[in-house]
Amino acid sequence: MRPSSSPQVLLGVALVSVVATGCSGWVGYGNTYYKRRETSVSHEATYSFGSPGSAWRPLSQKGTQVAWYSEGLDAVIVLDSQCEMHGDSSLEQFTDHLRIDFREWEVLSQERVTLVQRDAVRTVVLASIDGVVKTQMEIYVVKKDGCLFDLEYIAPPRSFESGRGDFAKVVNGFTFPIRGG
Repeated sequence: MRPSSSPQVLLGVALVSVVATGCSGWVGYGNTYYKRRETSVSHEATYSFGSPGSAWRPLSQKGTQVAWYSEGLDAVIVLDSQCEMHGDSSLEQFTDHLRIDFREWEVLSQERVTLVQRDAVRTVVLASIDGVVKTQMEIYVVKKDGCLFDLEYIAPPRSFESGRGDFAKVVNGFTFPIRGG
């Protein structure tokens, strides 16, 4: 089954990507995303991350930098960076910007944490579009060295808890800046 057959996953991937850059910077689906040097995408960062494990397959979807799909959970993990052109909102406001296409957005928890030696916000939300598709998300938002990052785990509520440990592996391996990037 291809990930694109799931409306939950397509919806999540389409809605959470801030920068439409494609996956070409994720060379060999390794543990590093390399910013592209073309002038049209100069607002990207080079960063690395942990692996969510063998149950997750790389998802090459236009508009994402790094994404994985788990068929068993019907879930995605999406990582994105945007440098210089993101404005100067608070981390909470940047998190709230991710709700733009959702009709319902219920914050279940939100806390300050540390990620890449910076303040970050970790938020868990329950969201839906037109009250139909329910999804649960865990989102980390952090700014460092002029770049804004969002790391997101998106799953149906029924399987949300089952994939959080895999998402934690990705987050725990998140590193920026990368030398030579």
